[in-house]
Amino acid sequence: MLLTSTIALLALAVTPEKPRPHIPADQLNNIATILAHDEGWPLGDPDYTLDPMHPDTDDGFDSIGIYKKAHLVRMYSIDRTTGDVVDFLRGCQVFRFEDIKSFQSKIKQQSQAPALTDKQLAAKAGCPKLTVVNTRWVH
Repeated sequence: MLLTSTIALLALAVTPEKPRPHIPADQLNNIATILAHDEGWPLGDPDYTLDPMHPDTDDGFDSIGIYKKAHLVRMYSIDRTTGDVVDFLRGCQVFRFEDIKSFQSKIKQQSQAPALTDKQLAAKAGCPKLTVVNTRWVH
């Protein structure tokens, strides 16, 4: 009996959490456009495009890249449970702009997930630490 209970508890402990639904493509594009504008990327320039990224495995993030002449210059990866946005390919950065806070609140409310600390988010993104980006820097 004890062995059966222990095995059942272990099975529960390692059961992966149910993945959140993907962010719709138009919403992913809208958030990326807002962030690109906040950072100063010239999306009106025909050399720059936004393209969704489709990883081989689901890591809990939905990602979209900014490309300049087909070369990736920025990646926005949105955590589907918290709405946090990171770039873990180009410098381990987290984006903290005011105009995406309502989107992030909506995602957290839908998922009922607790907020992640920067350390937890960094670990989830595979980064040793995250640098905050919250100002326009592309000129």
